Amino acid sequence: MLTAARVGLLAAKEWKWIIGGGVILLALIIIGITGMSTEQQEQTTPTDFGSQQLSPAVLAYEAPVKAELKKYGLEDLTPVVLAIMQQESGGTLSRDVMQSSESIGLAPNTIQDPMYSIQVGVKHFANVYNQGKKMGLDVQSVVQSYNFGSGYLGFVESHGKVHSQEIAKQFSSYQMSLHPGMYTCGGDTSNFRYPYCYGDWSYVDKVFKYVSGGTEGSGAAAAATGSPLGQEKYEKMYNEVLKYQGYPYAWGGASPSTSFDCSGLTSWAFKSIGYDLPRTAQLQYNATKRVKKEDLKPGDLVFFKTAAYSQVTHVGIYVGNNKMYDSNNGGVGFSELNNYWSPKIVGYGRVS
Repeated sequence: MLTAARVGLLAAKEWKWIIGGGVILLALIIIGITGMSTEQQEQTTPTDFGSQQLSPAVLAYEAPVKAELKKYGLEDLTPVVLAIMQQESGGTLSRDVMQSSESIGLAPNTIQDPMYSIQVGVKHFANVYNQGKKMGLDVQSVVQSYNFGSGYLGFVESHGKVHSQEIAKQFSSYQMSLHPGMYTCGGDTSNFRYPYCYGDWSYVDKVFKYVSGGTEGSGAAAAATGSPLGQEKYEKMYNEVLKYQGYPYAWGGASPSTSFDCSGLTSWAFKSIGYDLPRTAQLQYNATKRVKKEDLKPGDLVFFKTAAYSQVTHVGIYVGNNKMYDSNNGGVGFSELNNYWSPKIVGYGRVS
């Protein structure tokens, strides 16, 4: 687990004892150990996440990770945990593949059995996930807590219940204030390097580079069913905005070169399929047809009031399964319409 205690040991501790065809051989051995047949893998439930850009070394552990997560009823989050492994291991096969030694009070890289590392790492992930779920927090808060520790969950809960890099920076600074002289971020912290700060406040962005929005049966194609835009247009728009997942929020941003704010993202999305939306969330609300919650379809817009001085201050694209795709303080990506967002909804709009 990449915490401040590791102080730069990751790069020095990478194991490079598997090369070439050895990766394929190890994958076959692992599948044999877990006893998960091809048929069993095909029967797993599709998820709202998918894996992308994972190294062969990490993909070799997909079956045991999924099997371990299934013990906690979290197998749908396999792509997220594999992305954590990719970030923790740097994409190479190390012994402590999830860098989970510290989560049980051991020195970094003490664990030398990859399967035990997965067992410990998944248990730690399940613990912070269940804590975060009880608090009504987003999965990004959970992922950051894998790095920071579970104390971050309480910090997010008291700071709006939604993870953002700014909240993570505040937590890092708070932890450093408790241990003066132990950590120092120095001058420019925009390019994070160990051992300067407590933990890695950019951890979520790094992990979600390896996570896509869906897998076969749950992504754009499935969500497009019944979209008022039509399947072809919806899929084109969905795949366009998915390119920018993980981009930072940028006030006034309306293109990939500047990144996006909320209405900048939606206007760019609909422009990609031939619609000319107004530039602000309020004007987009005024320009769209009102729909009822029970009639909400993928491709519709969800509007929010997040400040007292205006009727509509935020907008996202509904993608099905009580989720939207938007640009908020946590960056561009998927957001659950959960306890934080739902009370702020002022209406739903359909582009026509």
